[in-house]
Amino acid sequence: MARAFDIVVVNDCAHLRGGGDRVAIASAIGLADAGHRVTFFSAVGPVDPELQGHPGITTVCLGLTDILQDPNRVRAVRNGSWNSPAAARFRHLLMNHDAGKTVVHVHSFTKALSAAVPTMAVELGFRTVLSLHDYFLACPNGAYFVYPKMAVCTLTPLGADCLRCRCDARNQAHKLWRFARTWWQNRVADLPAKLSAVIAVSQTNLETARRLLPARTRVEHVPYPIDAAQSEPVQVEHNDVFLFLGRMEIYKGPQLLAEAGAALGAKVTFCGEGPASQTVRDLYPGAELAGWQSRSAIPGQLGRARALVFTSLWPETFGLTAVEALARGVPVIASKGTAAEESVVHGVNGLLFERGSVSSLKEMMQKLQNHEFAEKLGREAHRRYWAHPLTMKKHVERLEIVYSSVLVQEEMAA
Repeated sequence: MARAFDIVVVNDCAHLRGGGDRVAIASAIGLADAGHRVTFFSAVGPVDPELQGHPGITTVCLGLTDILQDPNRVRAVRNGSWNSPAAARFRHLLMNHDAGKTVVHVHSFTKALSAAVPTMAVELGFRTVLSLHDYFLACPNGAYFVYPKMAVCTLTPLGADCLRCRCDARNQAHKLWRFARTWWQNRVADLPAKLSAVIAVSQTNLETARRLLPARTRVEHVPYPIDAAQSEPVQVEHNDVFLFLGRMEIYKGPQLLAEAGAALGAKVTFCGEGPASQTVRDLYPGAELAGWQSRSAIPGQLGRARALVFTSLWPETFGLTAVEALARGVPVIASKGTAAEESVVHGVNGLLFERGSVSSLKEMMQKLQNHEFAEKLGREAHRRYWAHPLTMKKHVERLEIVYSSVLVQEEMAA
């Protein structure tokens, strides 16, 4: 390593609640393991034990509540719009860092910290990059997705049609508040233009970012790291479980798998929790709902799977669980038109079904009931992934290139 960086990682949550949190924490640990000085700044606890116990990471957690869970709705609206107290705490932290030698890497900020935190970093002259785990940097509802219709949005963010569109997963009042918040973030604070770089995590993510963000925004491609050790592929031909991994939300599509599994009488396991859990129970009482799984438990769940089923109705930004399954030699049945399609080749290492179609999903599940076909796809999944693995080492190396380039820009500007 030619240069040790001082890196301040910003993420709403200090523990695992979703794929973005998992990457923020794993990336911070990978950077620290590579010899960089890492500070992890977050709002919502508890702190993940791996962060808390890492000798190379200084963790700061403000002990706040996610704005969606805060019983004080006035405080939630205020903090979600512009969390000045969090920004003041962040300013105090940054006073102990040299702006010319430090990179601030933002992962998430809309659930508790607000845009006030990354804006504070850029106002103090820190080179600031942001990973696109969602689209809150441009889109008011964060997904560029019309939830009531379960359809991809085609509107220009913050335009008149965007203001009128009833796209929020909750209600129109919530959408209007989010619109006002994003308008302030982008039209007043001008956050997208002030960032040193935006990090897209997949080709799908990158193409969407270039459509939504200002043309002058610098967008770099740094894929997620995959937490998988190379070993023999899972013997999927001996397994019979169709596995869902992720948050149980309607837009993630677990109800599709529940309906298809019930129709086929297939063994289905759902690992995750969320608002759609009861819907899944009602659709398929015979399915196993295993709840959230720790990182250490995920390999075991994949080890008993015939296939990982990726049912998302929105395009996603990466498709983390799908790639994790492929790395272990587990075929993936994935929705067409999602980021997972970048990794799944139909009939080669997995199968693709028509997004939102239960009948199409059932057809693909039936195909994988053939033991020899499942074995063939699983072994090819393993071979193709490990020919070009997304290791933590490669992830860190790509981040180092981005960090180095933005700091060089700072030095040249000085």
